[in-house]
Amino acid sequence: MEFKWSVNKVTVAEDNLVVKVDLTVTATDGDSTASAAYSCNLVRGNTFTPFNQLTEEQVLAWCFEPVVTTWIGLDKKPQSSTQLIKDEGEAQVAGQISRQLAQKAAEPVLPWL
Repeated sequence: MEFKWSVNKVTVAEDNLVVKVDLTVTATDGDSTASAAYSCNLVRGNTFTPFNQLTEEQVLAWCFEPVVTTWIGLDKKPQSSTQLIKDEGEAQVAGQISRQLAQKAAEPVLPWL
């Protein structure tokens, strides 16, 4: 199965800082394809690349960085979760293709058609 990520659109702040990225992942396995759309919100980092020097690979790398969310649970202990948009997106479209393939296996094309 092959995966392709594409940046569809970026939103920039007044200082040409990219603050949001809309992207799509597409999976292909033989004749089956599936895709899903995602949005990635970005925060200012320690480095800055001028907007006109950005590459799609660089923007995708920003979106693929782990996002860790922390909070205090009901038991008063710190909790956290890590979001990996790349893994989540690829798992989603792989699941779509698996369901497509299962459907084809369950309903084969009649040999006389």
